[in-house]
Amino acid sequence: MQKSSRLKRHFVFIFAAVVCVFLAVPTNPLGSYESLNAVLAIVGPKSISSLDYEEGVERYKNLSRFFPTYRKKGSLHSQVIDFLIDRAVVDNAADEESIQVNEKRIEAEIQKRMEAQGISDLEQFKKAVQTQFNLPYDVWLEDLPYQIKKGQLLQIKVSPPLPSEQEVQSWYNKNKAKVGNEFKFRELVISPANSSIEEESRLFNELTEIRNKSLQDPSFFKLVASGPRNESRYKLNGGLVNWVPTFELYKSQPMTASVLAQVGGQGKFSEVFRDDRKRYCLVYIEGMRPTPLDAVRKGIQGFLFREKEQTSFEEWVAATRKSTSITIFDPIYIKEHNISNPEEKYNSD
Repeated sequence: MQKSSRLKRHFVFIFAAVVCVFLAVPTNPLGSYESLNAVLAIVGPKSISSLDYEEGVERYKNLSRFFPTYRKKGSLHSQVIDFLIDRAVVDNAADEESIQVNEKRIEAEIQKRMEAQGISDLEQFKKAVQTQFNLPYDVWLEDLPYQIKKGQLLQIKVSPPLPSEQEVQSWYNKNKAKVGNEFKFRELVISPANSSIEEESRLFNELTEIRNKSLQDPSFFKLVASGPRNESRYKLNGGLVNWVPTFELYKSQPMTASVLAQVGGQGKFSEVFRDDRKRYCLVYIEGMRPTPLDAVRKGIQGFLFREKEQTSFEEWVAATRKSTSITIFDPIYIKEHNISNPEEKYNSD
């Protein structure tokens, strides 16, 4: 009997311990997780969570300077929510059109862009991206899937109009200063024999002497530029470059284009300078005039068309958003936009 009594007491003790442990454990771990990653909005079949918001804040800060002013309404918090809703609208449309962006697609896009820029080294491409977009490469890469989807949807869903001749002419008239001038110039280009300081100094002094003599007699410069030492790609024509817009020259010879813009004026010589390939150069301007419209027409048409693409895409996103079922749960957004019933469909104007 004593043994049976002891067993009963042990059983009661063990049962009590189990009950205590059970009561100490949270009974709703899923609810706790949901509170940490609450749903802030539902856009069609996609939801936007607190974690999405936290990740979206930095992305928005990095990219918002590319957005039009009218898309920046309310507090930063609400702007980020709107940014995420717009992105969800695009993602939904891409899914409907079976637009898939996987790693291979991203790699192919990067390769295509490298080839278009004549770049074969990835590190060089990363630097070019950072310079072009003024963004860290990682930020640009993270946004690339969206840009790919956007490009596909522009072809499928959006039909931006081509710029008219009147629009091209108007843009040209208003932006002649940006278009710049075109130059007719003669160049002398010589590489140092080696990288020693002595050789660099010797060559600099030699070209300085050529410049000084040419200031007295410009025909002397033409004679030297026609000689065998000139490494200019135009040396067969005595180094003469016959009327090229600065923006075109900048694509292949950015340093020379910059020097010409600084020197300006017919009959002027540049100082001795080093080009992008570390060669020593002199240029003599034989003519300068405003770049004619015909020389930049295609460039202006391309620029205006890209603007129209962007505007048309933004209008399409806004229209698609209005026709999409959107439910807002975020309390800050609800308060700022005076949404009385969080469960009701909501579309931003």
